[in-house]
Amino acid sequence: MYSPEHLDTIRCLNDTARSQPGTASIANVTLGFQSLPDADRFAALAAIVSFSRFDGDNHPYGEHDFGAVYQLGTGAWTQERPSDHKAIAETVFWKVDCYDNTLTYDSEAPWDEQQTKRVLTIMLAGEY
Repeated sequence: MYSPEHLDTIRCLNDTARSQPGTASIANVTLGFQSLPDADRFAALAAIVSFSRFDGDNHPYGEHDFGAVYQLGTGAWTQERPSDHKAIAETVFWKVDCYDNTLTYDSEAPWDEQQTKRVLTIMLAGEY
């Protein structure tokens, strides 16, 4: 477990990694996500970079390192999980992982930007 100060820093760095993919993190998407129509990929990415719906299900350690966005049957994308699972046309997961500078091992100090590279992975839920 991290100190409150380290956890605050990790959370902030993860939020930045998610909201600035390719700039504040290495962005990685799966083939399934890449195969979505352009409009859906862009809409899902917009929902991910603006994501703010952290709760006990996706945020148990307070690190802001995981979430999901949903495409409704209407085609709209949302970060709110519909209560009726039949209303969901597609689910996209995103995850921020912290590695050492060689991208070989987990970072020993994920609160330290000098020792940590963040990788944002975006995938269809069905690919998990």
